[in-house]
Amino acid sequence: MLQNNPLLAQLKQQLHSQTPRAEGVVKAHDKGYGFLETDNKKSYFIPASQMKNVLDGDKVSGILIENGEKTSFEPDTLIEPALNTFLAQVTFSNKALEIIPESVSNRLIKCKVSNDIEQKLQEHDWVKAKLVSHPLRDKSGFFAEITQFVAEDKDINALWLIALAKYNLEASAPNEVIWNEPENTDQSRIDLTDVDFFTIDGAETQDMDDALSITQDEQGNYILQVAIADPSAYINEESEIDTIACSRSFSTYLPGFTISMLPESLANKLCSLKANEKRPALVCKIVINPQGDICYDATQFNLAWVESKAKLSYEGVSNFIDHDEDLSIEIPNIQSQLKLLLQLAEIRNNWRYENALLFRDNPDYYFIFDNNRQLINIKKQTKLTAHKMVEEAMVIANQAFTDILQKQLPQGIFNIHAGFESKYLDVVIKILSENNIEGFDKDRLSSFEGYKALRQLTEKNQLLEYRLRRYQSPADFAFEANPHFGLGFHAYATWTSPIRKYGDLLNHRLLKSMINGTSPTVLDSKILSIMNKRRRATRLAEREVSNKLYCQYLQDKVGQKFAAEIIDLNRGGAKVRLTDIGAVAFLPASLIHNQRNELTISPENGYIKIKDELAYQLLDTVDVTINEVKKETGSIIVGIARE
Repeated sequence: MLQNNPLLAQLKQQLHSQTPRAEGVVKAHDKGYGFLETDNKKSYFIPASQMKNVLDGDKVSGILIENGEKTSFEPDTLIEPALNTFLAQVTFSNKALEIIPESVSNRLIKCKVSNDIEQKLQEHDWVKAKLVSHPLRDKSGFFAEITQFVAEDKDINALWLIALAKYNLEASAPNEVIWNEPENTDQSRIDLTDVDFFTIDGAETQDMDDALSITQDEQGNYILQVAIADPSAYINEESEIDTIACSRSFSTYLPGFTISMLPESLANKLCSLKANEKRPALVCKIVINPQGDICYDATQFNLAWVESKAKLSYEGVSNFIDHDEDLSIEIPNIQSQLKLLLQLAEIRNNWRYENALLFRDNPDYYFIFDNNRQLINIKKQTKLTAHKMVEEAMVIANQAFTDILQKQLPQGIFNIHAGFESKYLDVVIKILSENNIEGFDKDRLSSFEGYKALRQLTEKNQLLEYRLRRYQSPADFAFEANPHFGLGFHAYATWTSPIRKYGDLLNHRLLKSMINGTSPTVLDSKILSIMNKRRRATRLAEREVSNKLYCQYLQDKVGQKFAAEIIDLNRGGAKVRLTDIGAVAFLPASLIHNQRNELTISPENGYIKIKDELAYQLLDTVDVTINEVKKETGSIIVGIARE
């Protein structure tokens, strides 16, 4: 009777509304208690007894309890759980199955196993689970359901499989399915098998999607032919394999671990432009004048059959160009072509310096593994001459494609970049003023020409460029031709990697519709969000695997000294990159200078001062020692090396 009393319900509501409340995110402590961190930077103590009802990272609300001078927090409402679907390790307590979430390592959660799981689970196996019940939501304890087996803890591929599962990426290439077989007698394809095309790729590369041929006419014009593998010859729109490729969007490249977007029999065999194998391709014939301008009116696109005459490696071509080493091929024509390609690359690099923007020459780092997939070394490699030659050829091919895409097709997949984010323009103007650079207001900084002018002006000021980089927007995909500020092009679309990128495969179909005079397919708006989501997921997985591998490599090197470059600053310290191996580490303020009140760290200005004297700034090289390696979180702590 009392339960249904409206007066009692009203009284409870009044008491609830009058009780001080707070909302925020739970931060757990190793000793069992925790804190509520609110948006207004206030922090409230959560007793261990109340922490049993929440997880680290839960967003909750609840009541504030005054106890003398101390205020504690009691959660009563779940706003957003820290865990929904999550990775975990299996354990057993009195033979009862439980899991330990990867992100909440101090919490055991009871669970059940989905009927779809065929493996017999063992101690420490990695699984994926979903949270079924939460004490604040379901008025019962934590409970989960295991939905996917990921890997045994001792599996030599566990590191990669865990990262792939965490970001919802496939762990293997697609299963083999039925595809079309292009006819050798296909009249829509011209026969270019007599052209001496060649490929330049990594020595181990199997999915070769571009081949080149180059000549020069009497006027000194370069005639570049770019043959691109044509997987659309095998894959029908909306077929099973097309749907799979769309959902994956990209081949996934992790250190030492590649997962193809297409079935391997297509990606590495039938579509790959292997030496001395006849392949269907899309071929672009481009004329570039001696000044580096593309003669767009002379561009030709054709469906063709091609046959690469040689598989060359970046290293082999670079050694041939730079050190006159033997290429070990029997076709002299290819050697002369490589020298022409080098000339063209140098001319085009100068053209882009004058008319667009150049790529940054950042080094690459390669992880070297033994036969048991154990990391044994890390190799640093600066960009080789051959990389630059191929890079320029691909930019030319993509510019030629972009031109014809804009002129003859209603839409396509464009790569766009909008320059600085509008919310940071005031900060950018302030930084420019500090560097005595005037004449750039918000309107000019927001314009393509203004952004390009600024980049060309600051190109030799590496520190300023680096400081400004953090205020730029990310690259994106679009159906309409918008500028790519970062490249300095009014528009840019790619078609040169259709084996590895679904957007390029779609652009192939649009290009073929133009060649064949048929109506192009209208692109589904969902494609862009799928591609952006997948690109982000692959980058996060790559970063996670790299960080774990770096920890593996450095775990027995605590106390050793490394050269490092300061790449970012925050109030708590500096982020540095170990220049010989590429690992990113954190340098906390306490390990920069032991008197915190004498230390000033200014992320906005990019410097660190000690006793008001400039000590370090962004891009400075400093010697650091490895202080701590946290393998579980993939983080590395370093300190300033002392003499």
